[in-house]
Amino acid sequence: MTEVRIASERDFPAITRIQLRAPEAAQWPLGDYSGCSLFLATVDGEPAGFCAWRQTLKDEAELLNIAVDPDHRRKGVGSRLIEAVLEAAQGGIFLEVAESNPRAIALYRKYGWMEAGTRKGYYNQGKINALVMKKSS
Repeated sequence: MTEVRIASERDFPAITRIQLRAPEAAQWPLGDYSGCSLFLATVDGEPAGFCAWRQTLKDEAELLNIAVDPDHRRKGVGSRLIEAVLEAAQGGIFLEVAESNPRAIALYRKYGWMEAGTRKGYYNQGKINALVMKKSS
């Protein structure tokens, strides 16, 4: 059973492990998540995924990073994390996703995100473009 809860400092080692096992996710230094809201998803009590997001304005939020451990993919973990953000965030929600990540793009579209632009060379030292996507409130 997948459960999602607000992550705490004690979850940082698990978040680091998940991020390292998901190379297509942004590889942020753990300290860069300070000031962000973090959700941790568990499957039968085992850490399976996380997401970082922030409320940037009263009516605008940003999904910053989401990663699911490869051992827990295709089980609804990513969907549950997105649903948690949708419940918590106020207003429209922006995100960037690598053009080379069609599974993530499809998942975001499933939840109503639409393409709003492109950031040239945003990922991988300028080699991969990012799609900017927005979900209206």
